[in-house]
Amino acid sequence: MNSNPVAAQIGGKQQEVKLATSDGLTGFLEQHRKMNGALRLDQTTIVLVEDDPASRESLTLLLEAEGAHVVAVADAEAGVEAALRLSPDAVVCDLELPTMDGFYLIQRLRDHEIRGDHAPTVAVALTGHTGDAYRLRSIGEGFQHFMTKPAVPEDLVTLLHDAIDARSAG
Repeated sequence: MNSNPVAAQIGGKQQEVKLATSDGLTGFLEQHRKMNGALRLDQTTIVLVEDDPASRESLTLLLEAEGAHVVAVADAEAGVEAALRLSPDAVVCDLELPTMDGFYLIQRLRDHEIRGDHAPTVAVALTGHTGDAYRLRSIGEGFQHFMTKPAVPEDLVTLLHDAIDARSAG
């Protein structure tokens, strides 16, 4: 992959306008196209909640390149609506969002799943906060996974693939 660790990552605020065409994402997508393996997120639906337009676009491109159907929204309320309407395989949610945060989204989603006796949706908290307090709160509130920004494309895809497969098998 790319030797520049910053360019090979997605979702960091330091990568504003050029994020969608950064060497890291472009290199990852080109490497993916050359591989003859199956798409790792084929036939999955993912709700992506990210308020930064460049990060949202980059993450959408990444997940779609792996075969996922992505519904990308900019705030928690739209994320809740999309998740309740679609019953996605996974939700990837930034924690720092305008008006209502990602914790609001996961509380609403988990409440809906409990009341409707639905299996829990795979939920990944995506945040720039690296402290243990945020990680523990995320897991305690209902996210199964926690990933810091900027996210390494391969790590995010692998995490989603493995978590969705485990949910399907269980």
